[in-house]
Amino acid sequence: MKPGVLALASLLVLPLGASGQEEWAYYLVLGKSQLLADGGAFAEFQKENGGLPAAELRKKTIARLKAIAAQEQPGLLAALGSPRDVRPLWIVNAVVVPLSQTKARAAQALECVRWVYPAEYFPWEEGGAGKVAEVLSRTKREPFAIGRKRIPWNLKELNVPAVWKSLKVTGEGVVVTSFDEGLNYRHRDLRKNMWLNSDEIPNNGKDDDQNGLVDDLYGFDFTRMKAEVLDAGPDQHGTLTSCLIVGDGTGGQVTGVAPRAELMAVRAEGGAYLAARAFQYALEEGARVVNMSFSIPDLGETRGLWRMMAEHATCAGMVLVSGAGNFRQDADVPEQIRIPEGIPCVICVGGVDEHRRLAPFSSTGPVEWKSVKLYQDFPLPRGLVKPDVVAFPGPRLGLVGTDDDASYLDDGNLRQGNSLSGPQVAGVCALMLSANPDLPPWRVKELLESTARDLVPRGKDNETGAGLVNAFKAVQAAIRERKRR
Repeated sequence: MKPGVLALASLLVLPLGASGQEEWAYYLVLGKSQLLADGGAFAEFQKENGGLPAAELRKKTIARLKAIAAQEQPGLLAALGSPRDVRPLWIVNAVVVPLSQTKARAAQALECVRWVYPAEYFPWEEGGAGKVAEVLSRTKREPFAIGRKRIPWNLKELNVPAVWKSLKVTGEGVVVTSFDEGLNYRHRDLRKNMWLNSDEIPNNGKDDDQNGLVDDLYGFDFTRMKAEVLDAGPDQHGTLTSCLIVGDGTGGQVTGVAPRAELMAVRAEGGAYLAARAFQYALEEGARVVNMSFSIPDLGETRGLWRMMAEHATCAGMVLVSGAGNFRQDADVPEQIRIPEGIPCVICVGGVDEHRRLAPFSSTGPVEWKSVKLYQDFPLPRGLVKPDVVAFPGPRLGLVGTDDDASYLDDGNLRQGNSLSGPQVAGVCALMLSANPDLPPWRVKELLESTARDLVPRGKDNETGAGLVNAFKAVQAAIRERKRR
């Protein structure tokens, strides 16, 4: 993810063009009417909708979000002077439009406008182009079996194998979105678990499913507006995070917590607009969990926009997970836990070592929201307790290799960071939803915390949250809730 942007006030000082006229820029204008009007509305939504089946919850919420946008945006655009080149959104009722400095300031004062944000970056060409490098076959997967496959220490410590063996839950039926830098979907431990868009005919250059995107077979790269999400570079951040979610052990070592979940890939580096597009896509294509292994600083008031998007996505039935960040040792960093991990509804995952001691780099809370005008809650010094839970950020995790044929990184690999903690918990969330498909996202978070192994200091705290995730107990709790319905 690119660095965060400054608040609107610091971006509105635009230079005059050579003709003396004001230059224009793109802004994201947030409409007054929203699904959730304030910080307390999310809790009210949970009370009113917690008993709905997952499919009904998603359908109802998406329909409501779209209805608000359809009803409000014509009037909003008219108040903005009917600008051209409009990019509408529905995950929040907002439009991206070109405005001059004067019009942007005037827009902030309109009754129908809640806030105006800079539209940091978005691609000019809609629809996308280009082909995916390889079309994977749509073969039926065999039931998962451990057999003689090796299980890495981190999965054992999270009590994951007991879920597979005793509860017979492996993630079947759950789509997880990797919101990252793409991944090597050709790797033998990932290729069988890639989500395939069954409504798209691959590489025919057409938008077969009429979703506005061409050839989106495994997901979509919104930064480049292309269907290709392959990352074959030397680092392969997305490959390493993805293998911890769904790596199925074809090569002999099971790296993934949910080895029968499916993985959808999206890229959206560039800011809140592209993130909104990614959330909308994941929701409409059926994702139940999103793993976000990135951390954005210095967002100012734009934090409120991210929170609204996250809460709306959660209301629509999507579990959001993010690593806590790696900034504890950096004395120059004013905010340890950033966006998206600092949002209340996002499951923020910190890191501990093999001895269950806080990793020296793992970011700590609390998080404040009092300064964000859309919400103005969680004031310091108490603030919002984060992280929510912890897992293992490395080093020496079980990870796949970074080319098509390589099996795994060696046991002494030094890869580490909470980018790796988050995916393990995203995998546990997939197991919980596989066991209980109608479990709402907020209950997933609550059950993860209530079944975690409490660590020092005691109680939920700003170092290790509610404790180390226990996959077996979390899935057991999800099953018990299913039986009560």
